[in-house]
Amino acid sequence: MNKQFDLKIKRLNNYYIKFFIIINMIVFTSLFLIILNEYEHRNNSALENAKNSFTKDLMFRKWVSSHGGVYVFPTKRTPPNPYLKNIKNRDLFTTNGKTLTLMNPAYTLRQLMNEFKGMYGAKGHITSLNLLNPNNKPSEWEIKALQKFENSNKLEYHEFLDKDNQEYIYYMHALITKKSCLKCHSQQGYKVGDIRGGISVVIPMKKYNKDFFNAIKKIIIIYIVFYILAIFGIYYTYKTLKESIVEQKKLYLENQKREEIMLTQSRNAAMGEMISMIAHQWRQPISVIAMWANNIEADVDMDELDDKNCKEYASNIIIQTQHLSKTIDDFKNFFRPDKSKENILIKDVMEDCLSVVEKSLQNNNINLVKSYENLTEVNIYSRELMQVYINIIKNAKEALLEKSIKNAKIVIKIYENENSIITEIEDNALGIESDVIGKIFEPYFTTKGVKSGTGLGLYMSKTIINKHLNGEIYVKNIDDGACFKIIIPK
Repeated sequence: MNKQFDLKIKRLNNYYIKFFIIINMIVFTSLFLIILNEYEHRNNSALENAKNSFTKDLMFRKWVSSHGGVYVFPTKRTPPNPYLKNIKNRDLFTTNGKTLTLMNPAYTLRQLMNEFKGMYGAKGHITSLNLLNPNNKPSEWEIKALQKFENSNKLEYHEFLDKDNQEYIYYMHALITKKSCLKCHSQQGYKVGDIRGGISVVIPMKKYNKDFFNAIKKIIIIYIVFYILAIFGIYYTYKTLKESIVEQKKLYLENQKREEIMLTQSRNAAMGEMISMIAHQWRQPISVIAMWANNIEADVDMDELDDKNCKEYASNIIIQTQHLSKTIDDFKNFFRPDKSKENILIKDVMEDCLSVVEKSLQNNNINLVKSYENLTEVNIYSRELMQVYINIIKNAKEALLEKSIKNAKIVIKIYENENSIITEIEDNALGIESDVIGKIFEPYFTTKGVKSGTGLGLYMSKTIINKHLNGEIYVKNIDDGACFKIIIPK
């Protein structure tokens, strides 16, 4: 049983090691997924901002395009666009003689991007692989993006790149030729629906990285607190369960010692009864020995003793002394401590028991009826089972004598089923009182009085059957007496 508690602790250790590993896997996997989600959120936020910047530029360009361009007073910063010199009415004059020059959507948007670049964190650029204005020359990245538009059906492309030790998002959306675009770009051979360039947006990731790292810092702090609490909770439950098992083991050892003491007390209490049984067993052999001794003495006095008579007397005395010796062995076996199990037939244990008590039953005119159907050996502490049988049979004998039952009898049946071997011990002593039958297996409960009983016999019988032999024991009243039923698993 000690090994069972040690095995429980070992299993508990293995369980908590596995549980600790699983918790760590869950915590760090979920932390990784949350960080990955935050990283994707960072990227999506930057991309969304880049798209919004492009949409703003596109809407502005569409507005200019919807009006066929806008006329402004030419200045040093806004000279007449030389790339529109073939456009009719590029320059107009007001009624008071002032000059107005046409700004097409590209010219307007490029000037807006150049003069206000970076004001809202985004830098825009309108460009093409087929340039009208060389000043709109694409960068290497823009060339890559424009080539992707031409080689696929995609209309947008983005990348996160490092430049000058800083991270940026590069985004470009294709520009589709509309009918209003042909006013300025028809000379380049474009048709409606052609991709004629794109608007790129470059946004520094500094703000998004700052927000990302602040969010990660908060998440990690929360996870550290949770992890510490989880580890503390795991350790606390592990410590509590382990202490509980250790306490159970301690209580078991204490109970085992107490049961051993009570078992010893029970056996000691049975010694008086055993001595009485020895007296019953020895009475007849001693009487026979005394008779033959008297015969020897009489023959000597009458001078009739010869070799034949001496041999006959000696032979009979030897037979009786052997019977006495066997009786001593039977009782010695009863008090032999059971330290190891043995494979044995239950009916053989009962026969060992009856070799001790049967003579006492005969001397008290109690008829013994036996029925054995037992062919399977079991691995048990046979001396302990023998003690249980002696306790029950002795109690049955005392009940029969106390109630002066005529035709007193004890019926013993041993049989087996698929899983167990069953022993039934019945008597016809009129049964057990209803207010007593529920208490007879309690420690120190007796109906015999302090001088006649200790109240340990049936308690120890139940303890032996339940805990030492892993079996069950019951009692019930039958028609004219009581029946004890003992079930021993195979």
